[in-house]
Amino acid sequence: RTSSFLIEPVKFKYIKEFLPNTTKLEQMQIFSSFGTIPKYLNEYDTNLTFMQNIEKKILNKNSYLYNEGNFLLKDEIEQSSSYFAILQTISNGNHKIGQIASSLGVTSSYLSKYMLKLIELGIIKKEIPITQTNPSKSKFGLYKFRDKFLQFWFYYVYKNYHYLEIEQIKPVLDEIELNFNDRFVSFAFEDYILEDITLNPLKYLNFIPTKIGRWWNNKQEIDIVAFDDKNIAFVECKWQNSVNIDKVKNELIAKSLLLVKNKQPFYLVVTKQNYLDDKLNTQGEKL
Repeated sequence: RTSSFLIEPVKFKYIKEFLPNTTKLEQMQIFSSFGTIPKYLNEYDTNLTFMQNIEKKILNKNSYLYNEGNFLLKDEIEQSSSYFAILQTISNGNHKIGQIASSLGVTSSYLSKYMLKLIELGIIKKEIPITQTNPSKSKFGLYKFRDKFLQFWFYYVYKNYHYLEIEQIKPVLDEIELNFNDRFVSFAFEDYILEDITLNPLKYLNFIPTKIGRWWNNKQEIDIVAFDDKNIAFVECKWQNSVNIDKVKNELIAKSLLLVKNKQPFYLVVTKQNYLDDKLNTQGEKL
């Protein structure tokens, strides 16, 4: 076995090349759980349903992926318990250094060396708002997993070892049924749209942006902001079965006022249905 650290996750679009017999919905579910490291995608069995794959390929204590998080970290890091605690905290949705520190009962400065090591190993990355001109000085960094499999593993496997070791898989499957869409798929959908706009800007926008990424401050966040010298686009991604597009768009316009400045603004809401139907917005048009 070789470590998966520093293996670059592939782009979402390659999932259907690895697993051609999957639906668009399954591809988004796979992206949100198995991630996009090729050797993890190769574990997926298209003869099983998505939930059967989760049960047999990740939650089953005899499966290859069941101990992957343990294997990766213990092989690479001494005093791995501190790193495990940090990664579990991030998997719970704590992305700011202050949130991670207070969740663990330590100071932010105490965490610095651990965060640097996790970034160096390619397990996590630090994201900065796209409008920041000096990223290294930014106080708004968010720490996230580079690949979605480890995030899924820490949230559902590591936390539930006490059940899974005695083969009590059902409580964990029940938890996945309950919150996987909200905690994982909705954020993965945002990542996919960001990737797709970066690769195919003219499918979504009527200009080619020079910068594209997320934006947030202390109070608000916008899923995707893309801009060039003259134009700026604001995109919200909604992985829900029914979306009030006008309401979301009005909220987006209100949040964007700080950023428009002297650029021409455009607004787009992308929904789960747009993705499943292959339509970008309700009219199937660009911004």
